[in-house]
Parts: sequence; structure tokens; C-alpha cells
Amino acid sequence: MVDIHSHILFGIDDGPIEIEESIDMIRQAVSVGYTDIVCSSHYLIGRFENLNYDKNFEILKNRILEEKIPLNIHKGNEFALDPEFSAHENRINKMAGSRYILVELKDELIYGACKSFFKNVIAKGYIPIFAHVERYPHIKVQEFRELVDMGVVLQMNIRMAVNPIPKAKYLLENGYISIIATDSHRMGRRDYNIDEYLKKLESSLGRELFQVLMEENPRKVIEDKEIVTEIKYEGDGDEEKKVNGIGRIFSNLFNKFFK
Repeated sequence: MVDIHSHILFGIDDGPIEIEESIDMIRQAVSVGYTDIVCSSHYLIGRFENLNYDKNFEILKNRILEEKIPLNIHKGNEFALDPEFSAHENRINKMAGSRYILVELKDELIYGACKSFFKNVIAKGYIPIFAHVERYPHIKVQEFRELVDMGVVLQMNIRMAVNPIPKAKYLLENGYISIIATDSHRMGRRDYNIDEYLKKLESSLGRELFQVLMEENPRKVIEDKEIVTEIKYEGDGDEEKKVNGIGRIFSNLFNKFFK
């Protein structure tokens, strides 16, 4: 499997502080079936700006080779949406050097600003991956559809995919979600102790869709290949209003206690 959203690179953001913790997490990841991980450290202007990223990446890569751990790491970032993107564009690591760029929102940024940013990113030739979309209760189902139609790829975190809130469940079941990733951070805090999550996810999705979301589409990211998102069902207005409303309640609780 391929994980395109992980904070395993030590000493860069709110992930591991020391390399030993990175190695422990990598061994965990291998034990549950991962072969490739993108080190998508936070890029938050004014706080996390890739200080020591390249140096620490090479140190970790060499350590993996020395210990003969069967896993490939790739460069990446999780960029917190900011109007100053252009000024930092060349310093932000694209996913494994591809056209894909992982993006998260700052709090509840209004949808119009979010959509405008994605348009600008796409116009520059990039393919934005919208990280952990389950965290944004203010974005409605029909707005996610607009983003998908624009060419935005939606990513969901595995823990939410296994126990989804109503709106996340709707997005997952109806083909909006193209990638499931871990968003791993620290040992004991969203690490790779996810064997039970993987089993439950495969059982609920079926083997074929599980492979698409956990292996095939994430691999297309690191190989710079196109991901085609096919929305299966465009629900009626009443159904969407229902999941939008319930989604806000559940997401607010999730963000308050577990983010």
C-alpha cells in the first residue's frame, strides 16, 4: 500500500522529534502492508517552512537503507492554504516530485476562498489533493462536487473512513473520495497501529474499492498519473441537506476533541 499523507519525518513539524520514533513508525507501517510513504510534513507559513526538511529526509532515507527496511519514502508537504502560496510555491514539496500537492484548510475558511485557491493552483498546472475532507463541516456535499468537477482529489483519513460521520459516509459511499491515508503523526497518536482499521475498511468497502483507495490511486500520485474520480450518485436536495446538517454537528465534536 501507499500512504500519501504522513508526518513521519522527524524534527520538522508536530510529528516525531527524534529519528528513532520515525523508524519505529516505519516498521509499524511495513508490518501492516505499506511499501511507500510520502513524508508530507506540515508547511504552515510563519511556523513550519521546511527548515531542515531535506537534511532530515536524507538522514532518514539512509537509515532505512542501512537497516534494510523494505519501504520507500518520498518528499511531500501538507500545505495550509494561504494567499501567499505563490511566494512559497518553489519551497513546497510536491508529492514525490509530481504535479500533486496536498492541501489543508486553516480552520473554517469560507468556501469561496477555498474554491478560488484551488482554481489558481490548477491553473499553475498542479493537481490539488484536499486533505482529510471530513474535518470541514462548513463545506456542503454539492460544494465538494464542484471541487471534484474542477479536478480536486479528495482524501479521507482512515480512522474516519472506518467510523464515518454521516456526511463522510455519504462522500465515501458515493465515489467522492479517491484516496484514504493515515495522517500519522506520533507513536500512540495516529500511528500505524491500524491493522484492525484496515480489516474493517476492506470488509466494508470490498476488496476492489479498498485496493483503489489504499493502493492504486495513491500510487498514481507518486507516479504522477491521472486519478479519475467518478461520482456514483448525485443525491436529492433533501438528502444532501440532511447529511450536511448532521455532518456539521459531528465534525465540530470531532475537531474539538480529537483533532
